[in-house]
Amino acid sequence: MSADTKDVPLNPRAGWLGWWPADGLGALCDPENARIRQFLREEAAGLAAGTRVLDASAGSRPYRPVFQRQRYESCDVPDGFYRCPHDFECYLDAIPRADMYYDAVVLTQVLEHVANPEEVLRELLRVTRPGGLLILSVPMNSPLHGEPWHFFHFTHYGLAQLAQRTGWDMARCEKVGGAYWLLGKRLTDLPRKAMKSVDPFRAHKRGQSVLACLGWSLLFLPFWLAFNPLLAWVIRPLFYWLDRLDFEKSFTTGYTAVFRRPDTGSA
Repeated sequence: MSADTKDVPLNPRAGWLGWWPADGLGALCDPENARIRQFLREEAAGLAAGTRVLDASAGSRPYRPVFQRQRYESCDVPDGFYRCPHDFECYLDAIPRADMYYDAVVLTQVLEHVANPEEVLRELLRVTRPGGLLILSVPMNSPLHGEPWHFFHFTHYGLAQLAQRTGWDMARCEKVGGAYWLLGKRLTDLPRKAMKSVDPFRAHKRGQSVLACLGWSLLFLPFWLAFNPLLAWVIRPLFYWLDRLDFEKSFTTGYTAVFRRPDTGSA
């Protein structure tokens, strides 16, 4: 793909999981993560049983059951956020495995947390066999998280450029919903953010008055009790369906994509 390519092919489904998703109400209330999980199920179904799969920076390993037919391994950074046993620990620009060791690598919501994505993608290419896959998801719109290790957000154009620069072929790419999915997710954050901002147990750390925060907490509490269930269990599922009206999806939550290592050539 040339550097001036403007049209990157996208799956027109754009994350849609159907009028009633297989994961039910949980998917209606959190379509972004439901779409990522369904994407991984679809890709796992296409991998032969017994193939080697690395879940890179796997955190709490939530997707281990998805790859139960494969020879699943996970890794995470030393002293990471999650206290979960892994097959090994490493940084993703120095993976302690031989060249062409894995048939597929899974990289979900990780690339935004590495300071040099190109280095990481080249290292993942090295440990993936020719014809092997990099199965990834990235955010485009999300709040800061995992600070201070939150460096980037991505577009499909950026993913295509990263693939080209690091030796991968971008086989497919899909937006994960549009403005309604994004708005539904952010709206449900509002009551929690309001209560957190006046949390009396965090007042000293923020230089706030404990008594003032306690007063504001008592004032906000009825609104939190009233609006949190409404936003979480009514508005958010409604916005799941309304997303069908957003055809452009320029305010997508993020992307899922599959990169393929070319069958010939070296990393």
